[in-house]
Amino acid sequence: MAGRADTRPAIILSLMFNRKKKELRLQEQIAMIRPTSKSELKRQCLMLSHLDVDKAEKMYDFLVKDMEGIPDVEPASKSFMQNFGEQATGVFGWLRENQDMIGQGVDFIRGIIAGRKGGKLPPANPLPPINN
Repeated sequence: MAGRADTRPAIILSLMFNRKKKELRLQEQIAMIRPTSKSELKRQCLMLSHLDVDKAEKMYDFLVKDMEGIPDVEPASKSFMQNFGEQATGVFGWLRENQDMIGQGVDFIRGIIAGRKGGKLPPANPLPPINN
């Protein structure tokens, strides 16, 4: 009996640490819930409840009651060409807005290069404006 009494504190400590690990893991999983739609929230609740449908339904009902504007399904993502077009439009718009500053930068760099060579570069023609 003496040997058994000696192992009880170790067992109790082991159970306490395992419980804390499970609680931390559950907290991490709950923190990872990022519902973008009701269907995604259902999937995440089902995953967190380890495929227990009753627990998942309770969790889903608890979470969704405060979310009024969440869509039923995932919104469609933009195609590659739409994203590329938006990015290109943004870049060309920035170039159009800052063409004077870019021209001054090019002239500055030309001046530095001419200063290193000891010579002088002929004046550069102004850059033509970017057409719309």
